[in-house]
Amino acid sequence: MRPEPGPVHRLPLHGEWTSLPLIDYLCLLWPDRAQRTIRELFANGLVRQGKMPVSPRTRVGEVDELTLHADPEAIPRMFSGPPPEPRCEPGILHEDERLVVLSKPAGLSVVPDRSEARGSCLEFLARREILARAAKPPREYLRPRVVHRIDRWTSGLVIVAKTPDAERRLAADFEARRVRKEYLAIVSGSMAPARVVVSCPVGPGRKGKMRAVAAGARGGRDARTTFDALERLGDVTLVRALPETGRQHQIRVHAWVMGHPLAIDPLYAVGPDAYHGPPLAGIDRLTLHAHRYTLPPDWDEPRSFCCPPPDDFQRALDALREG
Repeated sequence: MRPEPGPVHRLPLHGEWTSLPLIDYLCLLWPDRAQRTIRELFANGLVRQGKMPVSPRTRVGEVDELTLHADPEAIPRMFSGPPPEPRCEPGILHEDERLVVLSKPAGLSVVPDRSEARGSCLEFLARREILARAAKPPREYLRPRVVHRIDRWTSGLVIVAKTPDAERRLAADFEARRVRKEYLAIVSGSMAPARVVVSCPVGPGRKGKMRAVAAGARGGRDARTTFDALERLGDVTLVRALPETGRQHQIRVHAWVMGHPLAIDPLYAVGPDAYHGPPLAGIDRLTLHAHRYTLPPDWDEPRSFCCPPPDDFQRALDALREG
C-alpha cells in the first residue's frame, strides 16, 4: 500500500539531529518503516518544507519546517499483528552504542517476511526501540539497521548496526571481506583431508536454489569457502566453515560441491553424497550454525563475538559422540 497525498502533518525537528540527512532522520523517527517506503515519500513529493518538496539528502539543520502531505498511519509497517512468542525471539549477546549482537534461533528470519506473519530479528529490535522511547529523550533514539543475513533455518550470530555511521562501516567491512566469519556445520560423510578449500562461483538456480557455476558464467559471483574437519563422527563430520565471501547459500552449495553436503538440508543434501543414516537425534533443521564473527582491528573492543551452539545442535553432537 503506497501512501496517497492527504492532510498535512507537521513533523518534529529535534535539535540533536541537525547533521542527519532527512532520509536517515525519518528512518530514525519511524523504526518500524522500511527505508524503501520512506524514500518513496520523498520521490512522490510528500515530504516538504513549506510548499516545496525537499531532497532526502537535505540535512535536518537546513530546514525550519518539515511537513508530511500524507497520512502517517498509511505508511506501511515492516510488520503487523501481535508480537511473536518470547520463545521465538533472539537473544542479545552484546550491545553497545554502535551495534547489537543477536543469537538467532533457527526458524526465525533476520528481516520480516511479507508472505508470513512470523516475526524476525529486525521486528524484535524495532518493537523494543519503540517501547523504550517512552522513557528516553530524542537524542537517544536509535534505529536497528541490518547489514548481513543468515538463512532462516540457520542458527547463530547476527550483527545489527544501531547508527547510520555504524551501518556504513559494517556494510563496507562485510563487502570488503574484512569480517572473519566462522560457522559450525554437520556434514555428511567422513571428510578427508582435514582441510578443503572450495573456490567456485555461485549463481541463481531454480525453485529457490543457488548453484555452482563456471567462472565467467552469467549471473555467477565469485565465492570461496574453507572447510576444516574438527571431528569425524561415523557417517558425518563436524566442520568449521570459513566463508571469505557472503553469497546466498554459499556454505550449503560449497559443501555440496566438495561432496559433503550438510547432513540435513532439503535443497542440497540429495544424491549419493547425502547423509542416508538414521535421523540425527534432537535436530530437524539445517545443520549449520553461525558461531563466531570477528571485526577488523580498527574496531574498538570488543570486536569478536561468539555464539555457542543451541540445544538442538548440541544434542545432535552429543548423541553422535555417544554412538
